[in-house]
Amino acid sequence: MKKVFVIAHTHWDFEWYFTRQDARIQFIYHMDEVLRALKNNVIDYYLLDGQMSIIDDYLESVPENAPELRKFIKAGRLFVGPWYTQVDEMVTSGESMVRNLQQGIKLSSELGRSVPIGYLPDSFGQNHDIPKIYNGFGIKNAVFWRGMPKEKSVRYFYWTSDDNSKVLVANLRNGYPVGVDLMESPNYSDLLHKISTDTNVNNLVLPVGGDQRPVDFNLKQRIKEANDSQNEFKLVEGTYPEYFKELSKEKELPTYSGEFVDPSTSKIHRGIYSSRADLKMLYDRLERLMTYEVEPLMAMAQYHGIETKPGIISQIWKTIFRGQAHDSAGGCNSDETNRDIYHRGEVALQLGLSLKGYLLRKLSSNVTDKMDLFFWNPTVSPITKVHRTYVITQNPDFKLVNEKGDKVEYQVIKQDKINRAVLRHNEKEMVPDYYYKTTIAVVLTIQPTDWTGILIKENVVDKNIVPKNSDVIENEYYLISMNHSGLTLTDKNSGKIYHDFLTVEDGGDEGDTYDYSPAYKDWILSLNFNDSETKGIKGELYSSLSIKGDWSLPADLEERSKKQKSKKLKYNLQLTLEKNNPVIGVALNLANNVLDHRLRMVINTDINAKNSYSDTPFGTIERPVIDPHLKDWKDIGYHEEPTSIRPFLHFTNIHNSESSVSFIGLGEKDFQVIGDSFSSLAVTLFRGVGFLGRPDLLRRPSDASGLQTKYVPTPDSQLQGDMTFRGGIIVDKKFDPSKLQREHNLLSVDDLFYQNQDIDKFTMRVQYFRINKNIETLNHKSLVNVKADNLVESSFTSTTDGTGLVVRLYNPFKNTLKNPGSISLYDNCNIKILDLNNQVIENGVDNVKEYELSSFGPGEIRTFGIYPIE
Repeated sequence: MKKVFVIAHTHWDFEWYFTRQDARIQFIYHMDEVLRALKNNVIDYYLLDGQMSIIDDYLESVPENAPELRKFIKAGRLFVGPWYTQVDEMVTSGESMVRNLQQGIKLSSELGRSVPIGYLPDSFGQNHDIPKIYNGFGIKNAVFWRGMPKEKSVRYFYWTSDDNSKVLVANLRNGYPVGVDLMESPNYSDLLHKISTDTNVNNLVLPVGGDQRPVDFNLKQRIKEANDSQNEFKLVEGTYPEYFKELSKEKELPTYSGEFVDPSTSKIHRGIYSSRADLKMLYDRLERLMTYEVEPLMAMAQYHGIETKPGIISQIWKTIFRGQAHDSAGGCNSDETNRDIYHRGEVALQLGLSLKGYLLRKLSSNVTDKMDLFFWNPTVSPITKVHRTYVITQNPDFKLVNEKGDKVEYQVIKQDKINRAVLRHNEKEMVPDYYYKTTIAVVLTIQPTDWTGILIKENVVDKNIVPKNSDVIENEYYLISMNHSGLTLTDKNSGKIYHDFLTVEDGGDEGDTYDYSPAYKDWILSLNFNDSETKGIKGELYSSLSIKGDWSLPADLEERSKKQKSKKLKYNLQLTLEKNNPVIGVALNLANNVLDHRLRMVINTDINAKNSYSDTPFGTIERPVIDPHLKDWKDIGYHEEPTSIRPFLHFTNIHNSESSVSFIGLGEKDFQVIGDSFSSLAVTLFRGVGFLGRPDLLRRPSDASGLQTKYVPTPDSQLQGDMTFRGGIIVDKKFDPSKLQREHNLLSVDDLFYQNQDIDKFTMRVQYFRINKNIETLNHKSLVNVKADNLVESSFTSTTDGTGLVVRLYNPFKNTLKNPGSISLYDNCNIKILDLNNQVIENGVDNVKEYELSSFGPGEIRTFGIYPIE
């Protein structure tokens, strides 16, 4: 007789076609029923969806219920955690996932205990790095539903990552709501046989719950009736920890690796990676701001006499986590909900930017040497690069001098003369009081986690670098020109010339907020920049090419079906090159006035690709350019077309033995390798659609996603108006994922600078307020210097208690890195090896300033705790 563990649960989307406020009220009263059912032993156990955000909201509204909640959690009857939100695994960075679990485990542990199960029952695809993320938190078991391919039709198996991390998986092939039939159907035997297919194990799991489903008060009675009705299965109320304890005893469970993104047992929504591009760009910017700027800056500031503020850091991250829940990140919500998600993100962005600005100002407030301009390096490696910044002066002419007294050459990009006169209704009565805001480019070398200072000498006519007007720009790596045949790129290293290397593709989108789907009567348009206004500046440090124009496009699906074009979509493309920088900067501003379409930027190469490459939370993945089931997906019962549209976080790439072409994204999230020879890399900029869900799509036949019986219009999801997309292009001789991640991190960071001046008090909003000087005089402290070119710096931050520093590195390659490098420290420190929850798992070495790194295995993540000796 097989044993069936019945898991009472609810799946609680805290926002979707309804708002967070709607769900919050529902949950408050739902919890009354949960606590009453546990108190009266109507149910033995209950699982609160593996996420703490809903409980965080609940206890904010009903704090008086915390003791009772804690009682049942400690008793092992109410199960909470480990996530803060049920994250989208495909468009969320590794550091966001780590912070999400850290926060979820912290809050659930404070209430008694965190359930040690990696629980993501509804995420749209499973990332191949998830096992090593779970193992980094001591989690050995996982539950999910979507994504298993036809070739891996099993329910229970071991899942491994490239670093040999492993979790035992219960795959809910019939979905997390499958157990509702136990409560609502008399056909117990049919249900039990359904959940026992594709496995030979003796212990099965049956989750009983669903979306916002209330407590089933008659669960015990239904279990008894099911047991009485047959003699093949014995049903018992259970928990996932109990279940996995029994499942681990099963013999001959298979082992699989890789990502799981196939629509075999459910829809997977491969077209969701580019839905609501505005939300994705905003939350990507928040990730980058916190990971690469704010957290490192705060870590440095604590060693300059400024206390860390973990509370505000946590507050911002919680907002990010809420925006990265699977529905929230997907954008597959009502317009009202998406407006709330966007507004929350804007508020968090203001907090993050204000925090960054305050720290930069406070750090620069107490200096012994006369310095005006301060630049910071938030990374654990030295940086030599072109910094673009602005300088506020009383005079148009000035000279820059470094800390050694040497002249610093700079290039003027732009200079504005601004009147700061006291305002009057009659402008003629205003007494002119002018100053100058000059945007400059300057090459600086800054040591790791340190700063450099610049003195501004005004009213000195200095021969700085003067750019020239030109329709050709170049640096040490590239030459870019614009002529009647389009944009031409010359790679100086290889001598290759790429004609029309950058184009744009426009096509119809008759999908919904879940999925891209081509129009039933589509018309794909290949767009170039030929009929445009081109203006370029060419300088030794910085060059740019600005290309303005408009494209004629169909106004909507009806016009597209008739091959008519009545709309003019305005664009402004800016390409930039910097001295000794291998990245071509790309910024494309669009004024979208077209409905139901998808716009993609296409990088045209000479590489005939068989596979594509992109980054994952802590690694790199290789995928075929054509899905193996693209032709037979309907025959084998897939729920949607397994398109070759793929997600990426920071970069995507195609390469061969001679050439490598990559796109570095700053919020763009999906790509596809296209063309007859698969030689073009198409990156989706945005897609505009007008409905939450639609039925019978070309790519996804059958019922609508989301709500099957109601059209929910989402006019905001048409993304009308101005949008700007940023990124970079790298052409190289070989594919190097560590280099691409470094370039992404550099591209992500706005130059961290501050000018001590009182001419313009509005360079930051908070600059109008006075502050006292920092208690410590600013000195140079290069706290940590990681000398390991092949490793990726994933995170640099403070320890949770503020007693030390945390540096996380990983190996993005498939091979072991022997003797990868070393870590140099500012002062003698103790070094410990931490898990992803910042808990010590291994004592490293004590009282050292130099630390040799041991070999990093393929895909290995390693976290170092660095503790200065008092």
